[in-house]
Amino acid sequence: MKVDVKELLSSAGLDNEGFYPGKRIVKQYVQHGEYKSHCAVFEWNDDNILVELKAGMTGRTLDAKELKKHPVSFQARTYLEIKAANDDEEGEEEGSKGKSGGGGKKPGVHKLEESTLSSLGAFSKMADGAVSTLGEVKKFVIMGKEIAKEAYAQAFENLKVQLAQTKIMAMDLMKDVADIIHKATPGGGLAPRGDEDIKYKYDAEKTAPMFGGMSP
Repeated sequence: MKVDVKELLSSAGLDNEGFYPGKRIVKQYVQHGEYKSHCAVFEWNDDNILVELKAGMTGRTLDAKELKKHPVSFQARTYLEIKAANDDEEGEEEGSKGKSGGGGKKPGVHKLEESTLSSLGAFSKMADGAVSTLGEVKKFVIMGKEIAKEAYAQAFENLKVQLAQTKIMAMDLMKDVADIIHKATPGGGLAPRGDEDIKYKYDAEKTAPMFGGMSP
């Protein structure tokens, strides 16, 4: 599914924030009460864009001891992984074809220099408004469960709605998403266990008690 990250940034009120490779933005959602505040993190590394909802205000991953003090709906990961479109690939390919093959390979550029040049180039394009924020959804996980591709569009719209509010309700990302969902594979190379083809029907009234009556 093709998406534009600008839509999410706009929903979060970050229209004026430049977003390009190497950039990280933390949108804070301040709440009354201890351990209620949360945030949305927008992070762009190379060709991978990650949008993640996290407990706390810093955008960092909390350890288990800290995390358990926050609402249950934020204790399991909720994130959207997008592969950024590379507008330069076609141009670079055509450019290489047009060059005459002259004698041998050119000296390679040091990786650090390549990284620096890439960042400078991305910043320059951003300043000119030329950085594309288009990409393709590679994975969508809600409260630790990976949803089916058929549900991406609805979940993406739900995410935009939540980002626009003063308080994100992680459970509401599942609204109208009745497609098959899969358990996200645990870390450490372990395979998911149990029934991986689970039918999930969203019902706010029935779901809330599962979280001890706590608001997300």
